[in-house]
Amino acid sequence: MVKSVEAIKEIQEKFSIIGREDELKKIILAHSIGKNILIEGEVGVGKTTLARGVASYFDADFYRIDCSEDTLTHNLVGYWDPPLVISKGYVEDSYRYGPLASAMLDGGCLFINEINRMPEITQNALLTALDEKILKIPKLKTIHASKDFFTIATLNPSAHIGVTVLGEAIKDRFVWIKLDYQKPEEERQIIIQEAELNSGNADDLAMLSQRIIHQTRNNTSIRRGSSIRGGIDLAAIMNQHDDIKSSKNWVEAAIMALYNKIELEDGISRTKPEVISEIVLAVLNNSDF
Repeated sequence: MVKSVEAIKEIQEKFSIIGREDELKKIILAHSIGKNILIEGEVGVGKTTLARGVASYFDADFYRIDCSEDTLTHNLVGYWDPPLVISKGYVEDSYRYGPLASAMLDGGCLFINEINRMPEITQNALLTALDEKILKIPKLKTIHASKDFFTIATLNPSAHIGVTVLGEAIKDRFVWIKLDYQKPEEERQIIIQEAELNSGNADDLAMLSQRIIHQTRNNTSIRRGSSIRGGIDLAAIMNQHDDIKSSKNWVEAAIMALYNKIELEDGISRTKPEVISEIVLAVLNNSDF
């Protein structure tokens, strides 16, 4: 336990992570018993940052693949380079290792971003690597993973557009860790830190920005609310205004900061700017600022 506490503090300090002690402890525990880790959470809750922090702590190179419906097996495993095959034949110099093969060979961390955007046929290429730590590359060799090889994948909630269902076989090979939105006080600290708020108004800017993004997550007109990035952008924009008590400035800044960070429910007749404006004005009217 003492070792995990020290590890958490080191990761927090190196990557400027506020909070997340419980989640980091779970990730470190899963890694210590050799498990593949699946982190589920909304966009912007810090999944990638935690994965990088853990990989860095264990001195593991970070091999990342960002998934989409176009992610094919060769993007994950590797491929034969045709001109080199013609000139040299099927030798190792003619093969271009993908992130999976590279991480297995080097004992690094394979980071699979948004694994539920990966087609099922590509997911299947992972099975023996995750389970038996073996990867067969036809005409080349069978890779037996270094003992330090491990995998961290992230998962967006299934309600998001563009995601696919993870196969039961692939899910069975991961332990699951959930990242929720952080506590309001932690989000305010993050906003102050990341928006570089150094003025005497820092606390007020962070408080109002956090309250506004929080309301986007609880508004019945919004399917996907804003991540902490919306609060950071909003506070940073408002920090450039001379009049930070102007409702007009807050509305304009919020539309700029949040327009691309929320998604409205189907059938909503109002526009994003209208919904954002209503939220901002309601928050301002209910504050002492």
